Parts: sequence; structure tokens; C-alpha cells
Amino acid sequence: MKAQTMKKQVANNISKEVPKHNKPLVGRMKFYYKNPIADGYFSYLLAFGARGGADVGEAFAAVSNVGQYDTEAWVRELTKMANLVEKEAHKSLSRGHTITARDTFLRVYYLNRAALLNLSPVKETQRYNEIRKHAVENFRKAAALYNPPIEAIEIEFEGKKLPGYFIKPDNRNIKRPTLYNVGGGESFCEDMCMVFGIGDQERGYNMITVDLPGMGNTAAEGMKMEPAMEKPVSKVIDYLESRPDVDMERLAVFGPSMGGYTVARAASKDKRIKAMIANSIILNQYDYLVQAKELKTLAKYENFPLFKMLTRLFGSWLAGLFNVMDVYKWRWKVNTIKEWLDACKEFTADPSEIKCPSLLMVGEDELAYWATKGFINESLKKIDNPKVDLVIGKAELGASGKNMLPNLTLIRHTVYDWLDEIFLQTTEKVSIHAAKEVAKEISS
Repeated sequence: MKAQTMKKQVANNISKEVPKHNKPLVGRMKFYYKNPIADGYFSYLLAFGARGGADVGEAFAAVSNVGQYDTEAWVRELTKMANLVEKEAHKSLSRGHTITARDTFLRVYYLNRAALLNLSPVKETQRYNEIRKHAVENFRKAAALYNPPIEAIEIEFEGKKLPGYFIKPDNRNIKRPTLYNVGGGESFCEDMCMVFGIGDQERGYNMITVDLPGMGNTAAEGMKMEPAMEKPVSKVIDYLESRPDVDMERLAVFGPSMGGYTVARAASKDKRIKAMIANSIILNQYDYLVQAKELKTLAKYENFPLFKMLTRLFGSWLAGLFNVMDVYKWRWKVNTIKEWLDACKEFTADPSEIKCPSLLMVGEDELAYWATKGFINESLKKIDNPKVDLVIGKAELGASGKNMLPNLTLIRHTVYDWLDEIFLQTTEKVSIHAAKEVAKEISS
């Protein structure tokens, strides 16, 4: 792994000096904008370009006239670029160039999806939903052109349906190791197909991802985030058990961002999970949020008329958060930031209940925050399995930001290499057991 890897026994040795220029999302890194929130979202645009999202030329062309606080221009220019690229996709498809069309539809998806990063689903609900639906339509056009096609699935949960996708390496119905990417607080299941799954056929893994309640497209259907995230996760695992091409002895869960809470809850409750990867692990959602102390300030003065103007005037990173906070209020179905923070106090996980091999991932600049550092230390001490590894994304590799972003390549390689090592051992144990059973039958 091309990142700093530590073993369980070093729990007490994690100490990080806080970089003076460390900010949320990007840490010490700087890409295009001075405001770290705007810059963080631009870095995501670049990162997903490495996975088939917007080409770097399209990304820079789209934001070239977008100011760091001009959220309307961000939405307008990215959707404008998406429309231009979509014309190219249809042109390629009409001429029979299906691979070009497929890849281009995928770029159309992410350009539209990235526009939503700076659009409020509370203030502009109809527009948000129109762009969201159009993004998903283009993703599904791309999905149908893969070989094998990406399967669109639905999971029944409490009378509603959770949308998702299942990606397999080929058309054979043989049991394979499976990676379940649970997604994060702002993610869509289509995003997660781009992180793992698409382009990974040679790895030999199935990949499944589903929008859990409050995540992705489910928030538009009235569903909200709930503390007991293990319940919908277990429904997804029930579905996996029903498939003939899933090896349930080699089932791993991966959780980015808030997904670090979801996988901790799920792995502690559902023992069908054989390996857990948390990037990074969250044991208390409230503590995780307020470790960036400015969020309490934002909650306190949210409705103060001049507050938004003052944050821009003084160059505060809070000025980039107003529409972002609307996304979270929408996903939790609350009206104020204070209500959202209060609701997050119920989101807690106990690492001592996790029994499976575990990989903890974190960007090194995240360790400057007291809660994240505490979660890592507590998890290293308490997870009840001898195989607990810690991988720290380093600044010199462009992986020191939140969840080791924006280095998606390093994230993916770290996860797959670790799983190969874990599941190779599992495969060898199964083979030895099978050989012993055969030997017994022969001797009898």
C-alpha cells in the first residue's frame, strides 16, 4: 500500500501537529479556490474525472468563470457543460460508437451530479430534483452499455424501495467476493459505482451499492437518516444472500465519510459481514461534526440577516457552507442546523462489538481534529479481532484530506489490496476444510 500503514498496537502513538492552514475537506491542500469548501468540491470534480467523471478540461472550462461564492454560477456552468457533453453522447450512440457513448453518458452524469453540490434542495427543490433525475437517467444509459450491464436493483425496506446497483465482473454465475459500498452522507449510489465497480472487472469482485434511507435519491422520497443504519444494511445483505453469485464468506463493507459510521454500526450488529473498511470511522456523529467548532457558530447565527454577508467579507470558510447545510437538513428532515446537530447526538457506535477484520483509513490532516483522532485510537484498542490495520493518507501523495480525498486511486488500491490479503486467507481455509471433508469421505 502506498500510504503509511500501522498495526493495532500503535494506538497510543498517533500524534499530529495541527497544520496552521488545515481546513475542512481539503486539509492543507489547495487546488483552485481560496474558500476550502468550494475548493474541496472542485477537487471532487477532478477526482471523479479519474474514474470516468468530468474530464479535467471540462472541469476547468466549466468553473473558469465561477467565483468561489457564486453557487448559482456553479450550477449553471456545470449543467451547461453537461448539456454540451450529452449532445456528443447521443451523436456517438447514433453512429454506433457504443463505448464512446457509454463513457460520455457517464461524464454527463457526473457533471450534472456535481452541480448539485452547490444547489439547495430546500430552497430550490424542483430544480434540484430535475437535475438529479436527469443525472440518473444518463447514468443508466451508460450502465446499459457495459458488458455485462450494470444491474439496477431495488431493496424493500419498511414499505419503501431503496435504489441501487449490482456490478459483477462477467456473466458467469460463480460465487465471488463482494464489496458493499454503503455510501456517505452526501453521496448517491451512482457515485459509489464510480469509486468501486466500474472498470474493476479484473479484480474479480462483485460490487453492490444502495441508497440507504436519507442518502442519495431516497431523501426525495421522504426518507431520512436514522441512527440504526444497520437495519437497512441488513436488508441489503439479505438480498446478497439470495444471489447465487455472492460468496457470503467473503463479504466486505466499505464506508466513506458518514459511511464510516454506517459500517461501524452494521459490522457490530450483523455478523454476516466478514470484513469492514471505514474511511474514516465515526463513533459519535455529533462529536465528529462539532470538532470543527465553527459549525456551532453557524448554527447559532444561521438566521441572523447579516451573518452570511459578514462571513464572505471576512473570508471565513463558513461562507461556502450555506447550501451544503441545506443538503444535510433535507436528508435529516429538520429545519435548522441546530436541530440537525441535535439529531446527530443519537448516532453512536461501539467498536468493541465489531468482531471482523477491519481496515481504518484516514487522511493525515483529519488527525488534527480531536474527535477523529479519538475514534481511531478507540477503534484500534477495542475492535475485537487481531487483524485491525490503519492506513493514513499522506500529504505528499495528495491524500491528506477528508477520507484521503481527492486521491481516489490510492483509496481504491488500498482497499482492494487489503481485501485480497484478507480473502485469500479465507479462500485457503475453505479449500483446506473442503479437502479434509473429501478425505473423510474417501476413507469411509
